[in-house]
Amino acid sequence: MNKNILILSFFLLLQSPKIFSQPNVFTGTWQVEYLSNTGMATVYMELQIAYPEKNILFPAKLTLQCDSFKATYELLLVKKNSREIAISKNKYPVSEKPFSLGDFTFFINGIFDFSRDLKGEPTLTIQRFQLKHYPHPIPDTAIDKSYQSTAAALLHFLKDADIKLYKTNGIPWQHENIERVLSPSLSPVYFGITDTIHVPLRSGVINLNSIKKSDTVSVVLNGQTIIEQIGLNRKPHTDDILLDTGLNILVLFADNFGEQLPNKGKLKLQFGNKKFNLDFNRNADSASSFIVAKLYYDRDKEKEINFQDYRYPGVGDKPLQENEKLVGSIVATSKQVVLAIWDDAVEDGDSISININGEWIAKGFPVKKIPQFITVTLKPGGNTINFIADNLGSIPPNTSVLEIIDGKKRKSYTLETTVGENNLVKIFYDLKPDR
Repeated sequence: MNKNILILSFFLLLQSPKIFSQPNVFTGTWQVEYLSNTGMATVYMELQIAYPEKNILFPAKLTLQCDSFKATYELLLVKKNSREIAISKNKYPVSEKPFSLGDFTFFINGIFDFSRDLKGEPTLTIQRFQLKHYPHPIPDTAIDKSYQSTAAALLHFLKDADIKLYKTNGIPWQHENIERVLSPSLSPVYFGITDTIHVPLRSGVINLNSIKKSDTVSVVLNGQTIIEQIGLNRKPHTDDILLDTGLNILVLFADNFGEQLPNKGKLKLQFGNKKFNLDFNRNADSASSFIVAKLYYDRDKEKEINFQDYRYPGVGDKPLQENEKLVGSIVATSKQVVLAIWDDAVEDGDSISININGEWIAKGFPVKKIPQFITVTLKPGGNTINFIADNLGSIPPNTSVLEIIDGKKRKSYTLETTVGENNLVKIFYDLKPDR
């Protein structure tokens, strides 16, 4: 008996890890047959949704049939919350016969809303972004006269029909093309995913604004809503953000419906010296329901380019005096570090004196517009670098920028010193046994 259980367990471990993934309500096949009350031809629509990446990004295949017309398209669906999944603006035509719909598929734009009917059957109902003026004119597709009634039925269905799809099975769409929907470098069209961005820090700042007062947006990070339907205007909204180690998926969703489209929201992100934008003003993202950014944070990479923070006070640290201000504390792994000092505003005659662990390394040091460099040698353990204002220059207070450099690692501070008040930087030199 126990032997059989072990064999079964081993067999299950050999199977795809997807069988252990958490179930979601979206994956599977959804269908609808639509006959308009105007007596147009019946339109058949099938939506096959694949397993998601990180339970957020769902590659999908859309099939349309009407009379002799049959077409398949690839698209991307992005989970907004437990019941809403947003639709990519672009749908890539894998095949269309006997004519092409051109940009007609744009009208399947907005979100699918998950619910259950009175019998408990799962449904997906489209909620379109309705634009008073479309970003692109309705194409004048060259269609043979014999197909014009079919094309009219399809356009009515895509643009105006109340589309409610019913789930026929939970079998995920599987195809070799799934990877290209998720990878911008492989995608045949832009599905709303930016190129993967490697960031140097786990923590960052996001800034939201818009040129329209009526815009609302949501921001979702790794499936968790961090900003929900916030109204935007010209005054920026700022928040902190914290990434996981490895791959992170951040999505900016447009919440506008009705005649308020297109959304003009803009999300600015900054992680250390890495800055980038997600912007619905960009032509490729205009009138889109989402923009996806894949952010990759590598903890080991951060150690290479950023100093570790040093928790002050540490063992042996003396309490700060009344005339002392701590501006920063870091851990260094090199015996020598370089101090770069300059004035990033107006060169106004400021000068400072610097000592480390009580020993003077510079007196009357002029702060200039161009960076000047001083190499300092650290002792194992705690080190204190003291910056003292010699004067206030012509524009008080005495201001300068300090950057500490150790190979690829850099850390910047703003020093604002007045006569009688000193700025301190604490550096803990972590001497390893093999050094």
